[in-house]
Amino acid sequence: MDPKSRQIIQDYKSALSEKIDLSRIIDLLKEFKLFTKAMLEDIFDVNSTLNFYDELCSRGPHAFSTFIVILKKVGYQEIAEMLEKPHDVKSLKPFYYKMDSTPVGYCLIIINEIFEDETKNRRGSKVDAYALEILFEKQLGYKVTIKWNKKAFEMFSILLQFSKKPGFETVDSCVVYILSHGGRYKNRDYILGTDHEEIYLDDIYEMFNNENCESLIGKPKIFFFQACRGNHDDHGVKVKTVDSKDTTNLLEKLSSPDASDFSNDSSVLNTNSISTFTDIIIVHSTLPNHRSWKDHETGSWLCEDLVNVVSNHYHDFDLGTMLTIVSRRMQRRVSGIDTKQIVHVETLGATGLIHFNRKKNVSLKN
Repeated sequence: MDPKSRQIIQDYKSALSEKIDLSRIIDLLKEFKLFTKAMLEDIFDVNSTLNFYDELCSRGPHAFSTFIVILKKVGYQEIAEMLEKPHDVKSLKPFYYKMDSTPVGYCLIIINEIFEDETKNRRGSKVDAYALEILFEKQLGYKVTIKWNKKAFEMFSILLQFSKKPGFETVDSCVVYILSHGGRYKNRDYILGTDHEEIYLDDIYEMFNNENCESLIGKPKIFFFQACRGNHDDHGVKVKTVDSKDTTNLLEKLSSPDASDFSNDSSVLNTNSISTFTDIIIVHSTLPNHRSWKDHETGSWLCEDLVNVVSNHYHDFDLGTMLTIVSRRMQRRVSGIDTKQIVHVETLGATGLIHFNRKKNVSLKN
């Protein structure tokens, strides 16, 4: 979804939550394939913390228009027309996180390559490590620490210690990037240590929430997980051949500098209380319950495309826009057994856009 449409959904999220009965549109969500079946099960699970409208913003470039069509089909004509009205992007005033400290933040990378069961070793990890270190430290301005081949209890200890880092007081963000095997149990994602023991991701998020990591309150906490989330394979859906000119036009639209037209606002925090989980951005290499792929020579699919896109476009676009381009690129990939993979982005109380080049881009100055 393009930045303007994402902002419209976020601005009207409260009203949409109040006026729309999601049970009335779930069948059409399936019919139009706006979400996978597994994603819908997660969103509508009674114990889920996912917000439908946040997840909607992470879908593809046609998600907004498809959502409008669905609303009209079930009788929410007035709401659909409200969303379709011309909106002045500048009047929306989205908030950009402050991202101009030196370093801009601390980045912890944990890579599990060698496992106790040698058949599970992850070849190609060194390629990912080199690329990520160059991206986050040399280009984006993070202080990077890389940890190799840790058992689950060691990973937990490293993450907990990192969440208590005194340096967070003086920087603007943090990044955690974990590359390993993983899975999913009762709608809970986990990552594996080299001993094949699990660490559940919600336990990791809890370390960095506003109760346990006060020095990062109001600052973006970005998590990347390169790991399987189950054993399902996506064999894709056959589509008609797209005209090359149409493909070029779509890529040009995805690369348009819409984000640079956004004006800025000041961050306002409730002085009485804030939510326990805010400003958390989560990027999974694959969908819930699905396998994740990598190349033994060029590294993981997500890492390769992420590094390529961000290193070339972080001057121009916010992270959300760049992840949309990453998603587009990953759609072109296919594994050796003819399967597909798509990036999955989640947010927990995100309150702004992340632009890694705010210091140099005067149009984004607070």
